[in-house]
Amino acid sequence: MRVRFRYFDAHSGHLPFALYVPPGRPPALGWPLILFLHGSRERGQDGKKQTTVGLGPAIRENPEAWPALVLMPQCPQGLTWQGTVLETVYALLGEVERRAKADPRRIYLTGLSMGGHGAWNMAIRYPDKFAALAPICGAADPFAVMFNLGHLPVWNFHGDADAVVPVEFSRVLRQALERSGNKNYHFTEYAGVDHNSWDRAYREREFIRWLFSQKRG
Repeated sequence: MRVRFRYFDAHSGHLPFALYVPPGRPPALGWPLILFLHGSRERGQDGKKQTTVGLGPAIRENPEAWPALVLMPQCPQGLTWQGTVLETVYALLGEVERRAKADPRRIYLTGLSMGGHGAWNMAIRYPDKFAALAPICGAADPFAVMFNLGHLPVWNFHGDADAVVPVEFSRVLRQALERSGNKNYHFTEYAGVDHNSWDRAYREREFIRWLFSQKRG
């Protein structure tokens, strides 16, 4: 199966971004839509680098497993996924959702490393937008997580040998979600895995099935 990413330059105040469109006809209610936030090394302005690490390679390897639109904005050099950058991403997400006629009940959020931080931040800022959250080797304010994400399905991934973002950050967030009363929370801690836990996470069949089974409202 041919895998095609469409690339878009920055325009109308948006960031450069790539969009994966699955082949074939969309479901009656529209395709699910995944927002993917990349790591620090993929920052830039080419609009393409963010497709080369994490979810992009997993889609190219097995596109049948990812029957969804996938939006991949690119963060500018020197910035991170927070503040006005996240506001810009949220506006872009809404525009893509409308134009592509995505299923509004099935908007998913994921990211790795810096993008794992960003995914937590985005979910905290817009807790009622997403059907599920899947951060990988990220971190967040545990109190914000506890008070804002008790209702949101979450599957978090981290390697216990991560020397870049210590796994303790995810362990604390597990406790925060437990205290929030979240009943649909999973945490996969890979033994002996360093910072790159995303290659395994995005190939976990059980996780992929879980993700696409989540619906908002």
